[in-house]
Amino acid sequence: MDYSKKSLWAFLPNRKNETKPVDVFYVYPTIYAHPFQKKRHHMSMKNPIYLWVAKGMSAWQGQLFARHCNFYAPHYRQLGTESFKMPLPEVMRAERMPYEDVRDAFHYYLEHYNNGRPFILAGHSQGSAMLLQLMRREFSDPLLQEKLVAAYLIGFSLTKRDFRRYPHLRLANAADDTGVIISYNTTARGLPLMRFIRPDSLCVNPLNWRHDSAYADKSKNDGAVLFQFGKKFKYEVPHYTGAYVDEARGVLMIDDDAAYELYKARWFFKKCLMNRGSLHMLDIALFYKNLERNVGQRIEAYFSPFPE
Repeated sequence: MDYSKKSLWAFLPNRKNETKPVDVFYVYPTIYAHPFQKKRHHMSMKNPIYLWVAKGMSAWQGQLFARHCNFYAPHYRQLGTESFKMPLPEVMRAERMPYEDVRDAFHYYLEHYNNGRPFILAGHSQGSAMLLQLMRREFSDPLLQEKLVAAYLIGFSLTKRDFRRYPHLRLANAADDTGVIISYNTTARGLPLMRFIRPDSLCVNPLNWRHDSAYADKSKNDGAVLFQFGKKFKYEVPHYTGAYVDEARGVLMIDDDAAYELYKARWFFKKCLMNRGSLHMLDIALFYKNLERNVGQRIEAYFSPFPE
């Protein structure tokens, strides 16, 4: 696609608004669900409803990055929700189109918008999957590695095999290391896992930045940012849940009492979140304020002088 067209960007700052020293290139998650999906696997770039939803999702998730960065978010011909039930070989073939769109948008961003600034990659779910492909294929380039502050590839599965096969990929080990990947999938006891979570997945706990089962108490949670339908559209809840990594499954486990509160919520949560498993749609929301603070920490570390 021709990413010189501004209509193909959910968000694109004006030159006058490019005032921050770091950019974020953000790719939104799966929002495409069509009654005729079996014939239309990919989202159209001409449907104003889906473009509007994509813009809203980008604003919601991307705000925590945009407070620190110039915000770039391309539209792309993503796969629809029916891909969760498609055979894996068919999914892999269908992923070529969204990946090529994200790749082309990233190259256009680098050539025409970046102006030499360091950048963050950020996504969720399908957006993270596309950015992981991009990092596998293109980030062995030392110039890209040098400019990468961090990659927040949340809501998709990164495995031990990924890091063995692509040694230029590195998993975060601390709150302030740079050039690294932050990745996790959130779930709770008794919930089934999403299909794409593979057995050898690795996971970073956003409350203590560890990969092991060391528990981070909810006192370390700066705040979840949630929706309460019928009462409040958006509200912050400090210390909502603690978390630890289930090393055997490679997922992030939240507290039982927090999971129970979500279960008691209105039908939206029960039907759209809990029954699908893994609290996938709340990956970012449950740790929103920690992620927002961490973006600032990693940017500060990137610009800090190297220790003597």
